[in-house]
Amino acid sequence: MFFGWYVVAGTFSAQLLVVGFFTYSVSLLVGPVREEFGVSVEQVLYSMSLGTLLGLAVVPICGALIDRYPVRWLTSGGVVLFALGLWWTGNSSSITEYVVVFGLTFCLTNSLAGSMASSAVVSRWFTRSRGKALGIAAMGTSVGGILVPVLVNRWIIDYGWRTAMENLALLAVLVVLPVVILSVRGRPADIGLQVEEPAASERITHTPGLDLGLTTRQILTNQAYWFIGLTLGALFCVYGAVLSILGHYATDLGYRPEQAARLIMILAISGLVGKLLFGLLADRLNLKFGLWAAIGLVALAFVQLALEPAWPLVVLAVVMLGLAAGGMLPVWGSMMAKAFGLVSYGKAMGLMGPVITLAVFPGFTLIGRLYDLSGSHQLGISVCAGVSVLAAMLLIPLKLE
Repeated sequence: MFFGWYVVAGTFSAQLLVVGFFTYSVSLLVGPVREEFGVSVEQVLYSMSLGTLLGLAVVPICGALIDRYPVRWLTSGGVVLFALGLWWTGNSSSITEYVVVFGLTFCLTNSLAGSMASSAVVSRWFTRSRGKALGIAAMGTSVGGILVPVLVNRWIIDYGWRTAMENLALLAVLVVLPVVILSVRGRPADIGLQVEEPAASERITHTPGLDLGLTTRQILTNQAYWFIGLTLGALFCVYGAVLSILGHYATDLGYRPEQAARLIMILAISGLVGKLLFGLLADRLNLKFGLWAAIGLVALAFVQLALEPAWPLVVLAVVMLGLAAGGMLPVWGSMMAKAFGLVSYGKAMGLMGPVITLAVFPGFTLIGRLYDLSGSHQLGISVCAGVSVLAAMLLIPLKLE
């Protein structure tokens, strides 16, 4: 079997744990942490805001490191930092300590062992199957969204949120870290192999400059940098904000904690299907249309959630969000490879980090504050629906070869 698929398995595992926790499980902590420290929803979500803000400095640096140093050890280091950070978070003595440690862990771990590193290393191994490989690797986030929230919710109910963090840290060190070390390799040449044989159409296609690497100036002056960055920034802003309060949204409407955890599982299962579907389509269809489809699903889901409907319609909205999540990562990864080439992939992703970070940063605080002011998540989700429409409009001028 082509070794690139082992690389996919390793990045799958890292994303399962890291993104499965930070994207899908954080909302389960909002209630317990808020009650223990006697603070508002907004104050708890400062942890996510801080982690996003720190990304302004950390993500570009990590993007450059991914291009220059072995991704195997960078990703392994990210998993170790994940374990240490969660252990410290579980032993925090104040909301300030919780916010600072959680924010640092969120920022560093996502940069080193999250989607950016995964997309970069997988793209180096594949050509004709790149979209499919990126989609399968990104499915790790959805599998993590199925498994990690169930574990975290069970541990919170049985032992409390602090022990839940400690247990997750042990899982990272004992299970995920060995898988990453054994399977992830940065480039085929590192172990005497070659990249996947390209399709006939790709063998005759050449974009001057991409094979030699791009300078920072060339990346920043490329129109694709701004249109992709602003679109994904706006989309990630509202998507991440709503996911951070999804569990609280459900319990606030009167549903049981078990139902809230079930919603997150449904979201992850739908994302699993969406990532595979969009990953396959990314190799065949126009990438802009693929991303527009994802944005459309997000907008429709937000409108439905803002209406605070009955349980079946809440579930339907969550399914749409999950399918949309499937389009974001594989389509984004394919766009970046096409626009900037593989040699500069990590660098371009890192440089795009500040644009996305500045867009994402206000989302967590805003949706928390709107809840604290209005006593309902309805207003915050309605605002998010409007921003998702803006994200679709920002993509219109983008031109890709």
